[in-house]
Amino acid sequence: MKAILITLLLAGSQLLAQTTASIEEGEQTLTWIGKAAVGNYAPEGTIEILNAEIEYTSNSIEKLSLVVDMRTLAQENTQLQDHLKEKDFFHVKKFPVASFILSERVSIENSEVIISGKMTIRGQAQTENIYGQIKVDKDEGTLTFAFDHKMDRTKYGVNHNSPSLFKKLKENAIADDFVLKGSITFKNN
Repeated sequence: MKAILITLLLAGSQLLAQTTASIEEGEQTLTWIGKAAVGNYAPEGTIEILNAEIEYTSNSIEKLSLVVDMRTLAQENTQLQDHLKEKDFFHVKKFPVASFILSERVSIENSEVIISGKMTIRGQAQTENIYGQIKVDKDEGTLTFAFDHKMDRTKYGVNHNSPSLFKKLKENAIADDFVLKGSITFKNN
């Protein structure tokens, strides 16, 4: 009886064993999509993840941290790319990184999840609830998080040509919301 109990305890602890996984610098990118407040203009670009780590068990994410290198913000129109890096937008010289830190444990019993945490952009931290899909591949030793998240840039002090702050902009207005999306694959350490 004792042997059966010990075996069950060991098996249970293996199921709940915590795994740490990470990504390498510059290995993965995210896509951003902005939008004019008037018309169909919707510029799109990329930004690289500087580093990210996750700790998870077979049924939950315990910790998650993600750092984005704002200096890698890219767009095919170099004039727009340079403007986005200036004080009007993300002020990359002063704030070279943005980050996301998980604030509460997340159940991954099914593939659809809501990851809640503190997003910091331009030194301003705000809570974001990111809806996405989780896929754990035990054979490959990976966890993949795919998401498509709309967020309000003005919550982070990115106010340039905001129609909610400057009412008379008309065709020069830039929508407050932008989309950040990607598929991040963490490899077990």
